[in-house]
Amino acid sequence: MDALPPPAVQVSVQVPQPAAAAPSVTGFRPVALKASAVGHFHVQGRLNGQPVEIIIDTGASGTVVDRQWAEAQELSLVLMGETGGGVGGAAMALARVDGAQLELAGVPLPGTQVIAIDLTAVAGQLRARGVVPPQVVIGVDVLKRWRAVIDYATAIMWLAPA
Repeated sequence: MDALPPPAVQVSVQVPQPAAAAPSVTGFRPVALKASAVGHFHVQGRLNGQPVEIIIDTGASGTVVDRQWAEAQELSLVLMGETGGGVGGAAMALARVDGAQLELAGVPLPGTQVIAIDLTAVAGQLRARGVVPPQVVIGVDVLKRWRAVIDYATAIMWLAPA
């Protein structure tokens, strides 16, 4: 009887890739975030050329602007004929910012729909905890569309158009 050859041994080696290098190679742009005293990530931005404080909210379905601030800036608001809830309020009349041009730390986010709602309750709660309230809240609509990856350890959000 012939002897059987020894069994083949398969070796698999995985080479770890640095987390920060991967997004830059694939077209992602870094956005530095700052954690507030209550743990929200904040970033500076612009809405229709006006400087705004922005909170990144992974629990918000849409991107919103404080209606009082938008009216004070004389942004063009178009009533949507519907109401929405959440953010500390009951049913609120919704309006969209006509021709919204949103930038997040210098990264333009063209085509983003921004809804104007009353953020008074949110602002009051944040001020009571020593946090500067935002004019804009970025929601999942933007995070998903821009394939956001948030590195909580380094407070960097990576964005790339989908």
